[in-house]
Amino acid sequence: MGKKQQVTVPTLGEVVDYLKITGQFLPAVHAVAARKKAAEAARRAGIRITVRQLQKAADAFRMANGLTRAKDTEAWLETNGITLEALEDYLETNLLISRFKKRLEKEANKAKYLKSRAVKETVRELIFRDWLEKSLKKESK
Repeated sequence: MGKKQQVTVPTLGEVVDYLKITGQFLPAVHAVAARKKAAEAARRAGIRITVRQLQKAADAFRMANGLTRAKDTEAWLETNGITLEALEDYLETNLLISRFKKRLEKEANKAKYLKSRAVKETVRELIFRDWLEKSLKKESK
């Protein structure tokens, strides 16, 4: 039998130093802080996530990551050093933010945003991509 290859695992400090040196640390900190602030605002706005909604999000996450069996999920969590609670918190935060964005959209003055040059360019690009996709499908028939 062959020798088991020893896995070199960096320390948390080494990972943090790497992220800082490569300029990835602060963006990650800002993203986590923004998610936390948005989730807190959603809760203050009365948005709640049910167990059923969380289960549905967990099922979708598992399917998207090819985790079809419970032991696949457990292995994935262990390999990535993530607790089930951390994953559930992440998914709940995603749901809170999504519902909070929908609420903000309903309350927003959309006309103000539609005047934005960046929004117009994004809409044009989406329209073009839809046209191109349809055109390519027609050609392939």
